[in-house]
Amino acid sequence: MNNRLRQRRFGQRRSLRLGAALAALVVAAGLTTALPASTAEPVAPNGSSADAAAASCWEIKQGHPALPSGVYWLLTPAMAAPEQFYCDQTTDGGGWVLVGRGREGWKELYEGRGTPAQVRSTVTGSGAFSPRQLSAPLIDGLLNGQAPDQLEDGIRLRRALDTAGSTWQETRYRTANQPRWTWTIGSATPVVSGSFDSTVFSGGLTSSFGTNQAFNRVVTTEAQAQGWTQGFAYGSQARGVNSADSYVWSSTATAGNPRPFTQMYLRPKITQATAGFTPLPDAGAPAYAQQARPETGAAATAWGVTGLASGTGELNTEVQAFAQIGNVVYVAGNFRYVQKDAAGTGRADQPYLAGFDVATGEWISTFQPKLNGQVKALAVLPNGTLAIGGTFTTLNGAATGPVAVLNPDTGTAVAGWRVGVENRVTGGAVQIRTLEVRDGWLYLGGAFTHLTGGTATSPVYARNAARVAVADGKPDSGWNPAFNGTVVAVDPSADGQRLYAAGYFTASNAATTYRAAALSTAPGAVPAEWNFVPSSGERAGYQQGIKEVGNRVWVGGAEHSLFSFDTATLTRQSSNITLEGGDFQDVTEANGIVYGSCHCGHWNYSGASTWPSVGRNFARADKINLVGAWNAGTGEYIPEFNPVMKGRAGYGVWATLVDSRGVLWAGGDLVSSSTSGGTSQWSGGYARFAPADAAAPEVPGGFAVASSAGTDTLTWSAAAGTPASYQVLRNDRVIASTTATSFSLPATGGLPATGGARYFVRAADAAGNYSATTAVKTGGTVPSVPSAPSVPSAPGTPDVPENPAAQTVIAAGSSWKYRFSSDAPPAGWTGTGFADAAWSTGNAPLGWGSTGLGTTLTAEGTKPLSSHYRRSFQIADAAKVDSVTLTTRADDGVVVYVNGKEAARSNMPAGTLTHNSYALTAPSTAVALAAPVVVTLPGSAFVTGTNVVSVEVHSNYRSTPSSSFDLSAVMSLRN
Repeated sequence: MNNRLRQRRFGQRRSLRLGAALAALVVAAGLTTALPASTAEPVAPNGSSADAAAASCWEIKQGHPALPSGVYWLLTPAMAAPEQFYCDQTTDGGGWVLVGRGREGWKELYEGRGTPAQVRSTVTGSGAFSPRQLSAPLIDGLLNGQAPDQLEDGIRLRRALDTAGSTWQETRYRTANQPRWTWTIGSATPVVSGSFDSTVFSGGLTSSFGTNQAFNRVVTTEAQAQGWTQGFAYGSQARGVNSADSYVWSSTATAGNPRPFTQMYLRPKITQATAGFTPLPDAGAPAYAQQARPETGAAATAWGVTGLASGTGELNTEVQAFAQIGNVVYVAGNFRYVQKDAAGTGRADQPYLAGFDVATGEWISTFQPKLNGQVKALAVLPNGTLAIGGTFTTLNGAATGPVAVLNPDTGTAVAGWRVGVENRVTGGAVQIRTLEVRDGWLYLGGAFTHLTGGTATSPVYARNAARVAVADGKPDSGWNPAFNGTVVAVDPSADGQRLYAAGYFTASNAATTYRAAALSTAPGAVPAEWNFVPSSGERAGYQQGIKEVGNRVWVGGAEHSLFSFDTATLTRQSSNITLEGGDFQDVTEANGIVYGSCHCGHWNYSGASTWPSVGRNFARADKINLVGAWNAGTGEYIPEFNPVMKGRAGYGVWATLVDSRGVLWAGGDLVSSSTSGGTSQWSGGYARFAPADAAAPEVPGGFAVASSAGTDTLTWSAAAGTPASYQVLRNDRVIASTTATSFSLPATGGLPATGGARYFVRAADAAGNYSATTAVKTGGTVPSVPSAPSVPSAPGTPDVPENPAAQTVIAAGSSWKYRFSSDAPPAGWTGTGFADAAWSTGNAPLGWGSTGLGTTLTAEGTKPLSSHYRRSFQIADAAKVDSVTLTTRADDGVVVYVNGKEAARSNMPAGTLTHNSYALTAPSTAVALAAPVVVTLPGSAFVTGTNVVSVEVHSNYRSTPSSSFDLSAVMSLRN
């Protein structure tokens, strides 16, 4: 991939930006001198632990070809920290990383579904049928900035071919228009080529591709016949079974497109040499904070609106406008009631306009204006009063025009402020659709021809757009755009020189202004030349939202389009088309984010500009659901904001507001939304989305490194606030995460002349923000070890170091008490006082599936995930013991206790363990023997008399083919 393309695709999302921050720091700091040799990490890491994380499953396969399929640690410069993944090291040369698995119910969410632990821990079987998918940022991190559509081996699907899961199909396909990972499998993303086992094909879309309508087809769209579920379905001629344990599921036996259990793999071929790890400078790395945006999950519903007060259809939805004054958010539209929940708790008859507390969401019962028609627009006047516009003709029992100004506390009309509106077009009805304030004027848009107000008693001609004085409502007779169609939205420019308008019009006075216009605010309302080209010449019915943000003006409407234009030249800068969804209905902006609202519920095609077919002329497809977010400066879609909402009739969202607390309010015909926990809740007319945590934690203080006896111990003081964890960085990467404020690990520096490892620490919070790191601290070096003195040996035998003080207290191959059972071991089983007489006895090595075993373990029914062992030995005088060295193996994971206290742990997760805890990876017995677990304990860990070594051995998965245990203990006495 060329450098320009790599730079464009690198750093687009969270994990990539984090990695890039570390790499870029070297350039920023001017680091040009060579760093010590100790900054180099292992050349061929095997993925057995966080500090031995490999760059890819492929790298593990190349460096350690004998390692089996299983769970391994991986880390690239584009990832925030090491993580564990399942690697298939067998199929087609191995090196595949599992990114998702499941049967029916796959989701197109950017955040994936479930956790990385759930994806890797249960990779097949009925326990894996409920889909689990890695998040898109994590997958982008695994790819290290490489575009998915540039993967040499494409995307691999392993699909079950029969209901018993005894035969499988290998599907490969390569995509186009996928510069970063998305889970939009049902979209029109092009498929370039692929294969079903040995049958090759070309063409298609990710929504459907293949060579027939039986098993050589992948269909990813939802279908009513299959319960509106998604998956990697077979063709319409295939059939499945509706059974909890069927590997090929179908809602009914007669429905086509059954959903098979599927595993999805990728094979990025990244190594230490190609990954681009860069040592940190001594000053460390900068902080990282996410882009400010709303949470994807909705806040808990406090109150809502419901019922239709008058009229039906998409132009008469429950919520059509928001505004905030002080601590109150005003909600306007065509609703009838306010209430707390779906059951109608606290229901009150308060049609068209209501107020809610900005902090709590509680209904403000003291604000109860009485209107007889819809409120479609709101604006806050400079004096803090509330302007309303719509189709109403009375306010609190008194006649009024469709524009009025209210006291925001009482809902009463403001005395002395009046606007009268007429529509003299034959058969025309008066309505106000939009209100905006700028430079002493209140701009109006809608359907009308004449206005009166203030001191102006004679009607002023101003067709479908006008402006009136904010002081008293007097219309400006010298400013008349005279649009020939209804105006739906207006927006004054920041400099006050222009008014942007969108609607159903094609002309302003004598000038062509097709659906969008940029008018001078000077007398005459002269429009700027703007060749607005809609997405469809066939159905270019209207534009409904318009907003200037910085040097762009955004326009949204029909068909299904959201475009941005340069404000100076009015040339298009970005384009978006939604499918299968609907038109954009509102455009707002806050904090550098543009929000486009629509009745869309599937995909946003960035770069597309035509409807109904986007063809292949788009950059990528992202999920969108009624509201999308875009970076106001770049025009890039923000996939991290991906809410789930549902409407009463599918009319979507018609209004949005970001309040003073940063909370996004989205309103339309909503009836439900999903919370951050994934729970569906009632949402009456609108939903609220709190701002995501976008603040980096503070830097940990007091960072120090102490080195002793080949061990580096890192300590620091807690960072301010509530960080979720701390990350330990060594040389050029994160090697560990911990919730403690200290961490110990073997020194990895070279000889004293080359220096020790370079360490840093940073705080991380649960939202994915990271503090700046500490400055560097250097660890200890590994001293050369002198040879032990030797004595002459008998002729013909090698010299043996003399160490008469060493005594073997547990020999390899010794007899052990053991239990191998699916239930938990008894309490206190590791202690010296535990009675193990009822346990079985057998000689080591103990296990199964390995050669040279002394005892083979067997169990009835489901194979246990762990086995437990005990052996005692005597010490005549513990005061004379200097140390005891224990040597064992981690096959798969092992925890060793001495006299009831944990002494060693290898290839096992941190924290509290149970008998059903999984080992982190699945090394073969040969690999485990080649990397023995050795721990030396001080004499103080032992007592005079009986001492007990207890051990638990855990498997990485229940069907692991082999497991083994043995342990030796050598005691060294004081001189």
